[in-house]
Amino acid sequence: MASPLDSIKPNVRAITAYTLNPLEAPVKINQNENPFGMPVAIREEIIRRALTADWARYPDFVPVRLLEKLSLYTGWPSNGIMAGNGSNEMIQTVVQATIEKNCRVVLPEPTFSVYRQVINVAGGEVFPVLLNSELQFDLPAIELAINEIKPVLTIICSPNNPTGCTISRNELIKLLDLKSGLVVVDQAYLEIGGEDFVPLLRDYPHLVILRTFSKAMAMGGLRVGYCLAAPELISEFNKAKMPYSLNLFSMIAAEVTLERQHELAPLVEAMARERDRLLTELALIPGLRPVPSAGNFLVTETSIPPSRLFEQLRAHGFLIRDISKSPMLANYVRISVGTPEENTALLDALRSIFKHQ
Repeated sequence: MASPLDSIKPNVRAITAYTLNPLEAPVKINQNENPFGMPVAIREEIIRRALTADWARYPDFVPVRLLEKLSLYTGWPSNGIMAGNGSNEMIQTVVQATIEKNCRVVLPEPTFSVYRQVINVAGGEVFPVLLNSELQFDLPAIELAINEIKPVLTIICSPNNPTGCTISRNELIKLLDLKSGLVVVDQAYLEIGGEDFVPLLRDYPHLVILRTFSKAMAMGGLRVGYCLAAPELISEFNKAKMPYSLNLFSMIAAEVTLERQHELAPLVEAMARERDRLLTELALIPGLRPVPSAGNFLVTETSIPPSRLFEQLRAHGFLIRDISKSPMLANYVRISVGTPEENTALLDALRSIFKHQ
């Protein structure tokens, strides 16, 4: 008798699922979350509105109010915006709408591993372009790959997870001017660092921008993401997206958060300040070599093997990310920005660990 697994596509069976070890620690700095959380006043308003909503009914098929608020926030027309269940769904939707068997995708790496996963599941072929020796985007190499491969998609994460590097407006324009397929820029961390590329959408209809409420807006648990593109592209992407993927509560939460951005702004500024403080202080610890970042996280090279440093920090109560299996990052860990108190305690723990290694 044939195995039930024979019904699974070979390209799915060949890959490893995206996963996160379900470990716990008093200080969780492994998922690039907003360490300050959402202000109580915003949470209370979300709950107040949710309690008056009819939970027995499906949410709006088209979240008109949210799209209008996103239009005001981004400066892009609402018919050029798609919202859904986190930016991961936006990634998956764009890939499903564009990639079929043997389609080519240019992907700078190391980067967010979900891109490669969804491309492989769709049957596409990833053509990786490694970052340069300073863990920055290698623009000449990306341009060369696009010219040679003629990809259906080029995906750029800026700020890049996990390295924190960014692509500039002029660099992005160079890639767009090659006019080969869609150029997708994932700006999950835009509010923390990086340039706003929305103005380029008017001149480059093959540009697609992805964003999320999970990072700066402290809504990781509510899963809201959105896509900005030419209205004709959004119309096609919507055909590949599951209906009602954005639940009622998350939709309300996103609307309230957009209305009260001024209350979150000081927390986002605090994250950036703490990131810069961590960069400075980590660089003073012998055995660590942190890399400048525009996100709310840092990667640092470590003289202690990453898996061992991970366990040593967990013993001190800190959960970081061991990224040593990523290309180019065999000796690196990623540390998310915590609160000032958490960051101070982390630095003390690291000083102690490296002093006694």
